[in-house]
Order: sequence, then C-alpha cells, then structure tokens
Amino acid sequence: MNQMSGVFSISTFKLKLTIVMLLGIGILVSSGAIAYAQETDPITALSEKLDNFVLIVAAALVFFMQAGFAFLGAGLIRSKNTVNYMTKSFLDFCIASLGFWAFGYALMMGGGGAAGFIGSEGFFLADFSDADLVSWLFQMVFAGTAATIIAGAMAERTKINAYFAYSFIVGAVVYPIYGHWAWNGEGWLAELDFADYAGSGVVHMIGGFLALAGAIVVGPRKGFREGLPLKGHNMPYVVIGTFILFFGWFGFNINSDTLGLNAVNTLLAGAAGATSAIYIVMIRTGKADIEMAANGSLAGLVGITAGCAYVDPWAAVVIGLIAGGLMVLGVAFVKNILKVDDPVGAVTVHGINGAWGLLAVGIFAAGHNDVSGLIDGNAAQLGPQALGLVVAIAWALGVGLLLFKMLDLTMGLRASEEEEDQGLDEPEHGALAYPEMAPQTGGIAPDPAEAD
Repeated sequence: MNQMSGVFSISTFKLKLTIVMLLGIGILVSSGAIAYAQETDPITALSEKLDNFVLIVAAALVFFMQAGFAFLGAGLIRSKNTVNYMTKSFLDFCIASLGFWAFGYALMMGGGGAAGFIGSEGFFLADFSDADLVSWLFQMVFAGTAATIIAGAMAERTKINAYFAYSFIVGAVVYPIYGHWAWNGEGWLAELDFADYAGSGVVHMIGGFLALAGAIVVGPRKGFREGLPLKGHNMPYVVIGTFILFFGWFGFNINSDTLGLNAVNTLLAGAAGATSAIYIVMIRTGKADIEMAANGSLAGLVGITAGCAYVDPWAAVVIGLIAGGLMVLGVAFVKNILKVDDPVGAVTVHGINGAWGLLAVGIFAAGHNDVSGLIDGNAAQLGPQALGLVVAIAWALGVGLLLFKMLDLTMGLRASEEEEDQGLDEPEHGALAYPEMAPQTGGIAPDPAEAD
C-alpha cells in the first residue's frame, strides 16, 4: 500500500466515524427535544444547570473561608487558646448549618410570611426541588459566616457550650429574620428597594454587631483594662488566613450575569483596603504592620460586598480606600472609646465597614443590575440604605444583648478565672496546639505573647 492509498483509507474511516457521530447526536437531540417539549426549553434547562453549578462552586469557596477565619483568628490570639479557637471556627459552621436547615431557611427564604417580616414555609427542607437545595446550600454558607464572625470578638474567655448554643440560635433565628427582610422578595426592606447584593448588612453587620453584643456581655479579657499587651502569637497564621478569605470572597460576591464586574470590584476593594491601612499605620508609627494590612483588606472586602454588582471599578477602589481607613480608626474607637475588648477587630471589620458598604451603594451605584445611587442621579437610594443600616444595628445589637445575657444567666457565658489564666485549650479540649512547649512536669507553658 502506497502513502496515498493509506491517507485515502484513513480519510474514509474518519468520514464514516463523523457520519456515525452526527447520527448519534441527532438521535440524542431528537429524544431530548421530545422530552423537553413536555418540560422546558433545552437552552433554558442548560442555563439553569450552569447557574446551579456556579452557585455550588461559589458555596464551596465561601465554605473554604471558614479555614481562613480559623487561621486568622487563631493567629491574632494567644497560643494557649489556639485549639479552642480552631474548634469554635469548625463547630460554629456545623451547628449553625443544622439550625439553618431546621428553621433558618424557612424563616429567611420561605413564602407565606407575615407582612414581609418572616417566612413560614419549608422547615427541615421539606418538599424542595434540587434547584431549591442548591439555593439552600448557597444561603447556608452565608449563615455560617455570620455565626463565625462572633467568635473573634469573644475569643479567649467564652465557654464552649455557650458558644455552641448561640451558634445554633444565630443560624436558626437571628440571621435569617433580617435576611428575610432584605433578601426575600417579600421582605419589607426589599420592598423599599434596599440593596445589599452579597451581604455587607445581612451577613457582616449582623455578625459584627452580634459580636459587639457578645463582647459587651462576656466582658474583657484579664489585663485589658490595665492596658497589658494581649498580643496575637502567629503572624503567618494571620497572613494565610487573610489569603484564604480573600480567595473565598470571589465566591461570596459572585454573580453569573456580571462575573467580571463582581470579581474585579472585589479584588480592587480588598487591595485598596490593605494599601490604605498600611500607609496610615506607616505614617503614624513608621512600621509596616501586616496585621493592620490584613484587616484592612478584609475591611475593603466587607465594604464592597453590598455594592460589588452595582458600582464601577473606580468606585470599588474608593470604597476600599475609605474602608481601610475606617478599620484603623474603628479599632481604636472600639478599644478606647467603647472600652470593648475585641481581640481580632471583628466589630470594626465587619460591623462598621458593613455599614459603610450599605451607604456606599447609595452613593456609588452606577446603574449596573438596575441599581443607581447618588452619582447616577438617584439620591433617593440613600434612604433605604440608611434605613437598612439602622435596622441592622438595632436588630443585631438588641437581640444580641438579650441572647447573650440569657445564656449568661442560664448556662454561664464566661470561663473561670483559672481557665482563662491557664488558657482554654487544656481545660476545655484536653489538647494543646503546641505540646512541645508544655513543661515536662505537666501544665501549660507561659505564653510567648505575654512575655513582652
């Protein structure tokens, strides 16, 4: 067989194979068309499947943010409480998810609500389609985020059983009710055109001001009022945690209709927040403080969360720059003016900058996804944004103070003085993050962060 006949033979085989493949595709398309004639258009079905896939990927990214919170918070506290903090970061997500499954999703996204204030359908995920379950998963990881924000502000002195209890209640009731008002189409804030795309208010303000309530009720750590240095013990943890959170935020702020806009705005705001925070601190102290830069980036991310789908990229930079500055000033305000001990800056990063994010929508929304603000000729948008802000503070702080006080009176909120001195790792978990640091005779080694 010469070279030409070989080529002809191969070409003939390819032609036959192509014909068979086309016939197969034709049969599949024809059968699909018959099935969809009774159900839905194939293009619509494909679009819905892609949307569901995007939501699943986004939910996975937001779920992975829990690792970021665990590393960040553990790095910002003393080493003797590392296991305790890691335990809380893992279990608050697990317990809040059960609360959201049983009650939270129905209260938040269920229909049959009472005058836009609360949902009443879908408890325990009864009678839901697969698409509804995808929606539940996506909403659930946000509920878990709101619950875990609280851990940082109450770190190093809160009993583990009380922590588990409020994680369930936050996921089951507190977070979902405000979420219903803002994100359910029947919610009264939504009816007033309140715009909070990914949760500066719904997730971060609720979590941040619940954290403030918890920190007030549990009281400060020993040495806080005396001005003793209560430093974090592991800056690599802080940086790793921030990287993970920044990465996960692309899932947090996702939108399948404006993927590029949301992603770019998220990146720019986080970068701007870190940059403004570190330059402010460098001007004040002469030191490039990575802790403040990390929290500055998170502040920028929180600030853009409400408006990521509504503002232009230049506005995302402005929002991030302001958020970084607010973070630096807010940490000092919470510590020196409110006299509240917040070891990781949760109240400032999430609460204060969540409020800024809501107002920023009213100022900078440029008409994307049908939301316009002051710069686009719609000053009226500031009204529902300000209202949603005030309601978030009142709801989270008011209910939070009541919740934590009830827990304090019933099961006790604060660890004993002896446990706080020793660190919560050994008394509450029987484990140490750094066992090689423990003395051979037993007990807990002095914490390096307290040696200064």
